[in-house]
Amino acid sequence: MGGMKQRMMNQLLDSGMTENLTSVLARAEHELLTTAKRMEEAHGTETLGDLPTVEERQAALKRLIEALVTDSVDEVWIEQVAPALLDDPEKAESYLAMDDDEWADQIERWAEFYRENGAEGNDRVLAEHHVKRTFGVDLETFEDRVVNWERGEEAERIFAGNFRAVRRSMEEVTEEAEA
Repeated sequence: MGGMKQRMMNQLLDSGMTENLTSVLARAEHELLTTAKRMEEAHGTETLGDLPTVEERQAALKRLIEALVTDSVDEVWIEQVAPALLDDPEKAESYLAMDDDEWADQIERWAEFYRENGAEGNDRVLAEHHVKRTFGVDLETFEDRVVNWERGEEAERIFAGNFRAVRRSMEEVTEEAEA
């Protein structure tokens, strides 16, 4: 099946359809992001950070399409999302989409380690401490975005992220204007 997926991907890329689609989407996103950024500046708000170039976004979209076809969305997530979300994202890869029993065992192992080194608290409190120190996020965020990672949900987040960022920007500016 891997060979068939690769042939499909090659046909998709060779046809120029992927190039055209990602170019249109990347340009449209950039126009929206640029306008939203100007709107933020005019109203003294800032929710958008540095904007990707059209070329950067187009490359990211092409990589996502390839990942969907080759079932490697997890690799794209580690490359594109994890560095912005987590400190030391490479360490998070082994926790990606971990099943409930494995995760419970991991929390228990962390808690045991910290107790052996003089810490006190229940397992989740100690796991929270570990996750914050290691990954720079709270335990709930880590569980939501890493442990409970789902291919389709994360592909959608990567694909639609800039559109949602523009919406958040508009909401922030609207709140500021209404205040």
